[in-house]
Parts: sequence; C-alpha cells; structure tokens
Amino acid sequence: VGGAAGAIIGDQMDRQAAELKQNVKGARVERVGEGIQVTFESGLLYDFDSDDVKNEARANLRELVRSLEKYPDSDLLILGHTDSVGTAEYNKDLSVRRADAAAEYLISQGVRRTRVGTGGLGEEEPLFSNDAESGRRQNRRVEVAIYASEKLREEARRKAGG
Repeated sequence: VGGAAGAIIGDQMDRQAAELKQNVKGARVERVGEGIQVTFESGLLYDFDSDDVKNEARANLRELVRSLEKYPDSDLLILGHTDSVGTAEYNKDLSVRRADAAAEYLISQGVRRTRVGTGGLGEEEPLFSNDAESGRRQNRRVEVAIYASEKLREEARRKAGG
C-alpha cells in the first residue's frame, strides 16, 4: 500500500513539476524524493542585501501561485540562503526575512497561510565556493520545497488500499 500511495503522489508531483518548469521562468525546478524543489537565485527575487520582493519577480511567484491553486493538496517550505559576506548572524536574519517576504507575497496572492512554512539557513549550506563572486551569487538563493500535504497522503493511502 505504501508503494502504491507513493506512486499516486509521485504522479501528481511529476505533472506539477513539468508545469512549473514550463511556466516559472528563471527558476530551477527539480523532482526530489516525493516532492519538488524550486530554486530562485536571490538576485531574481531581491536586490542585494534586501528582502523586498522585486516587482519583476512577482510574475514568477504568481506562476507558482497558479500551480498551487491547481494542486491544492501540496504544502510549501520556503528556505532562504545567503553568501558568506557579512556576519553569520546578519546572514541568518537576512535569509529568514527573504523567505518570510516570499511567503507573505504568496499568501497575499491567495495561498493559505497554513500551507506555508519558512526558514533561513544563512550561509550554512553553500552550493559553491564563496571565494568568488560567481559562487557567492549562486549561494544567494531561495528554495521552495513543494510536498504532499497530510490530506493528500491520506487520500493516496485510501486509493491505494481500496
């Protein structure tokens, strides 16, 4: 039953990921486990050292909202990341503020607050070396994890078992 439920969830996540890849420009969309990870370089969403969502970034976030409306039984975890310029404490705070700003924008566009969790990792999980600007730029990012809600998991288990 667990494998069949996973297949049901996986099928939905495959469809949603394909649509996100097509519609959310400038973001990297990957299937990870039973979920989807959407990664935005911070420069696409915010100016340097800012947590104000750029006007041009709002179109990408609205595309994400459209997908979430079509697949209402998925939840989100938004995580902010920074480079290592500045103190670790400042970067942690900035990453939290950026994740919160993205979440608040999504909520303002109709996403239920109960579907959205946020956090900030500051400079703790770099993808590239912070020794060069190109690496620092790629480390400044916001990741949106999309995963099956408990309601979807229960529904998939019911369908798989019945």
